[in-house]
Amino acid sequence: MKQHPTRRVRRAATLAYRLRTAVADQDRARLFLAESAGQAAEATYRRRARVTELRVKWATLRARRALDRVPEQDRAHVDRYLQALLRLDSILTKTSPAAVRRFLRWN
Repeated sequence: MKQHPTRRVRRAATLAYRLRTAVADQDRARLFLAESAGQAAEATYRRRARVTELRVKWATLRARRALDRVPEQDRAHVDRYLQALLRLDSILTKTSPAAVRRFLRWN
Protein backbone atom coordinates (compact mmCIF):
# COMPACT_ATOMS: atom_id res chain seq x y z
CA MET A 1 0.00 0.00 0.00
CA LYS A 2 1.37 3.38 -0.99
CA GLN A 3 1.79 5.78 1.89
CA HIS A 4 0.79 9.41 1.43
CA PRO A 5 3.48 12.01 2.04
CA THR A 6 3.33 13.65 5.43
CA ARG A 7 2.31 17.25 5.85
CA ARG A 8 5.92 18.24 6.57
CA VAL A 9 7.11 16.55 3.37
CA ARG A 10 4.42 18.29 1.31
CA ARG A 11 5.18 21.64 2.94
CA ALA A 12 8.94 21.34 2.38
CA ALA A 13 8.46 20.35 -1.27
CA THR A 14 5.96 23.16 -1.86
CA LEU A 15 8.32 25.74 -0.35
CA ALA A 16 11.22 24.37 -2.43
CA TYR A 17 9.01 24.75 -5.51
CA ARG A 18 8.18 28.34 -4.52
CA LEU A 19 11.90 29.00 -4.12
CA ARG A 20 12.56 27.77 -7.66
CA THR A 21 9.74 29.95 -8.94
CA ALA A 22 11.12 32.98 -7.07
CA VAL A 23 14.59 32.38 -8.53
CA ALA A 24 13.13 32.17 -12.04
CA ASP A 25 11.25 35.44 -11.46
CA GLN A 26 14.45 37.05 -10.22
CA ASP A 27 16.33 35.91 -13.34
CA ARG A 28 13.60 37.37 -15.55
CA ALA A 29 13.65 40.65 -13.62
CA ARG A 30 17.44 40.90 -13.98
CA LEU A 31 17.16 40.23 -17.71
CA PHE A 32 14.53 42.95 -18.13
CA LEU A 33 16.68 45.34 -16.07
CA ALA A 34 19.69 44.68 -18.28
CA GLU A 35 17.63 45.20 -21.43
CA SER A 36 16.10 48.46 -20.16
CA ALA A 37 19.40 50.17 -19.36
CA GLY A 38 19.14 53.86 -20.19
CA GLN A 39 15.42 53.75 -20.93
CA ALA A 40 12.53 55.36 -19.06
CA ALA A 41 11.36 52.01 -17.63
CA GLU A 42 14.71 51.28 -15.99
CA ALA A 43 13.57 52.46 -12.53
CA THR A 44 10.55 50.16 -12.68
CA TYR A 45 12.68 47.14 -13.56
CA ARG A 46 15.25 48.07 -10.90
CA ARG A 47 12.49 48.11 -8.28
CA ARG A 48 11.12 44.79 -9.56
CA ALA A 49 14.60 43.24 -9.39
CA ARG A 50 15.00 44.44 -5.79
CA VAL A 51 11.61 43.00 -4.80
CA THR A 52 12.35 39.64 -6.41
CA GLU A 53 15.69 39.53 -4.62
CA LEU A 54 13.90 39.90 -1.28
CA ARG A 55 11.40 37.21 -2.28
CA VAL A 56 14.25 34.82 -3.02
CA LYS A 57 15.84 35.52 0.37
CA TRP A 58 12.60 34.89 2.24
CA ALA A 59 11.76 31.81 0.15
CA THR A 60 15.23 30.41 0.86
CA LEU A 61 14.79 30.86 4.60
CA ARG A 62 11.33 29.32 4.62
CA ALA A 63 12.35 26.34 2.46
CA ARG A 64 15.44 25.67 4.57
CA ARG A 65 13.41 25.84 7.80
CA ALA A 66 10.74 23.51 6.42
CA LEU A 67 13.34 21.02 5.21
CA ASP A 68 15.02 21.04 8.63
CA ARG A 69 11.70 19.95 10.17
CA VAL A 70 11.46 16.88 7.92
CA PRO A 71 12.87 13.70 9.50
CA GLU A 72 16.06 12.41 7.85
CA GLN A 73 14.43 9.22 6.55
CA ASP A 74 11.75 11.26 4.70
CA ARG A 75 14.12 13.61 2.83
CA ALA A 76 13.92 11.48 -0.34
CA HIS A 77 10.14 11.89 -0.31
CA VAL A 78 10.58 15.67 -0.43
CA ASP A 79 12.59 15.40 -3.63
CA ARG A 80 10.07 13.02 -5.20
CA TYR A 81 7.17 15.31 -4.33
CA LEU A 82 9.09 18.32 -5.68
CA GLN A 83 9.73 16.49 -8.96
CA ALA A 84 6.00 15.73 -9.22
CA LEU A 85 5.21 19.43 -8.70
CA LEU A 86 7.71 20.40 -11.40
CA ARG A 87 6.23 17.86 -13.85
CA LEU A 88 2.74 19.19 -13.15
CA ASP A 89 3.95 22.76 -13.69
CA SER A 90 5.55 21.74 -16.98
CA ILE A 91 2.35 20.09 -18.18
CA LEU A 92 0.22 23.09 -17.19
CA THR A 93 2.48 25.60 -18.93
CA LYS A 94 2.27 23.60 -22.16
CA THR A 95 -1.52 23.33 -21.95
CA SER A 96 -3.80 26.16 -22.97
CA PRO A 97 -5.89 27.78 -20.21
CA ALA A 98 -9.07 26.79 -22.07
CA ALA A 99 -8.01 23.12 -22.05
CA VAL A 100 -7.27 23.31 -18.31
CA ARG A 101 -10.72 24.82 -17.68
CA ARG A 102 -12.38 22.09 -19.76
CA PHE A 103 -10.49 19.42 -17.86
CA LEU A 104 -11.46 20.91 -14.50
CA ARG A 105 -15.07 21.24 -15.60
CA TRP A 106 -15.36 17.55 -16.50
CA ASN A 107 -13.19 16.04 -13.74
